[in-house]
Amino acid sequence: MSELVSNIADFASGLRTLHVPDIECSLQPMGREYIVGDRAVTPATDVLLGQMEVMRVEEGLVLYRTTAKDLCTMRTSNLLYPGLKIVLLLEGESELAYGELRLRLRAGIPAQCAAVVALARTERFMRQWREGRRERKLVLTLSPQWLQAAGIAQGTMQDFLGRHLAHVAWQPSARALAIADQLHRGRALPAHLQRLWHHSRCLDLVLEALASVDLPPDAVRAAPRGMPPRLHLRLAALRDWLMTPAADGMDTAAIARHAGISRAHLQRHFPAVADGLSLGQFVRAQRLLRARNGLEQGQLSVAKAAQLAGYRSSTHFAAVFFQHFGLRPSQAKPVLPGRV
Repeated sequence: MSELVSNIADFASGLRTLHVPDIECSLQPMGREYIVGDRAVTPATDVLLGQMEVMRVEEGLVLYRTTAKDLCTMRTSNLLYPGLKIVLLLEGESELAYGELRLRLRAGIPAQCAAVVALARTERFMRQWREGRRERKLVLTLSPQWLQAAGIAQGTMQDFLGRHLAHVAWQPSARALAIADQLHRGRALPAHLQRLWHHSRCLDLVLEALASVDLPPDAVRAAPRGMPPRLHLRLAALRDWLMTPAADGMDTAAIARHAGISRAHLQRHFPAVADGLSLGQFVRAQRLLRARNGLEQGQLSVAKAAQLAGYRSSTHFAAVFFQHFGLRPSQAKPVLPGRV
């Protein structure tokens, strides 16, 4: 099998009308027995406007990407080989079923835009088509042999892989979504670097997706009672990220999007990882601390420190600063070398 199964190389442009034979050809590396559930559809029927591509990144690791607008309403199905499926929807909606497991994915909605599914045996896959609906989707398939050779099939993951149709709703981080978008759009590189580029980004996605399945025991024990361990890990990672300047200038909605958590869930659960502080209180405290550090290191004027902390008024900033630290911004002077 050639590395690129379809003849579509550029996912940034060049949408075309596809027919059933085009789809059958593209899906061969992942399954067989493609069935169209509408007798009115013929090999000449325009069924899809878009692009489909299957790439064997390495033996046992297959990348499938598609940009599609359904031109008809119908169901299609095919038999999929055993393995692990990592599905990520970048845009639109998609109705899928692996055997009796039904998934409705919605892009941009936490816990609904991606999933990890274990196929312990050959299973029939079904897609529901709806005329006019669009989707931009990426699927990674990991064969049992690849999982075994990578040393992944052990512990919690071995149990997960052995349970046919076991699945988790994966919440991709902002970084994972960016990587998936890069993979979907592709990048112009010399031929000898293309495989390495695809391989590195696929492995980044695999690592994060599988981490959502195989949680370490310490992570489970550390989660507060009533909070899912995965949510606790995500919130703790967000808290650590908020302690860096990366989030400066971002509002709550933007922070929630970065974390892949709904704004309501973030507001409700964040205090559990921040010593009881709300998200807003924690963010303000971190920005005030960075403003104080900038003043003490002589890198910022009071006006610049106020701006860094998110205050338009230096007078308001000074009042909050005094309330928080017990001294005025003008008293936070640079520490001279050799003096304490």
